Amino acid sequence: MMFQFVTTSFMFALLGVCVGSFLNVVAYRLPLGMSLANPPSHCTSCNHKLSWLDNIPLFSYLFLRGRCRYCHQKYSSRYFWVELMNGLLWLCCAFRFWQNLFWCSVASLALSVLLTMTLCDFDNLFIPDSLQVALAVVAVLGAFADPSVGIVDRLWGLLGTSAFFVAFYQLAFVMFGREGMGFADVKLMSLLGFLLGWKGAVVAVIVGVFVALVDIARQSFTVTRNSFSKPEYPFAPYLAMGGAVALFFTNDIVGWYLAMFF
Repeated sequence: MMFQFVTTSFMFALLGVCVGSFLNVVAYRLPLGMSLANPPSHCTSCNHKLSWLDNIPLFSYLFLRGRCRYCHQKYSSRYFWVELMNGLLWLCCAFRFWQNLFWCSVASLALSVLLTMTLCDFDNLFIPDSLQVALAVVAVLGAFADPSVGIVDRLWGLLGTSAFFVAFYQLAFVMFGREGMGFADVKLMSLLGFLLGWKGAVVAVIVGVFVALVDIARQSFTVTRNSFSKPEYPFAPYLAMGGAVALFFTNDIVGWYLAMFF
């Protein structure tokens, strides 16, 4: 059993790093409407096609010291950190769910989609619909992979989060005359509600909204006074963070909460 655990953890970490390399491509090209396959991987400074030696996740960046082999222009360190982050997320899934490889795989894919949404929203204040479709497919697979959350709980999670965020979306129009959040965030949270079930959805909303309020307040007070008038903040990163916490710790958090009263 220990051998299976170690093997599963290693394989998921390795696959996660490789998938993370692809996520960098998706997050850059998809919002621009570019093909994910053509042109092949190339340096954005000199346009030289990269060889397989230049595309080894993590190691190529370290060996080349974050620079193009051909023109020596520096790459963004985000390429490295996204690969590492995705690898760690997949490793965490292996630690947590290794006894159910189907659910472990679905949870890993869900976190990769959320990470890609985070990058797109952070860069462009925009989440491509194709990523919403990907999350919807993963959420449906989750209904088969994780029998611990019943279909009724998932539907309540879908309907509850949809109603809550649509109400918030409409209320912002009434109060401020503009969107309080993008409708893509509403779709994102609705799909998370189906993936996690209503308990997980509650945890995700509480964590995501709390972290958002704290971070936005920090930016408002520490960056510039003009931050108070900043028109938009990317909200998907906070929802994704809440979703990740709920994915791993919903039962622990709910159990801890109920233990305080019973």
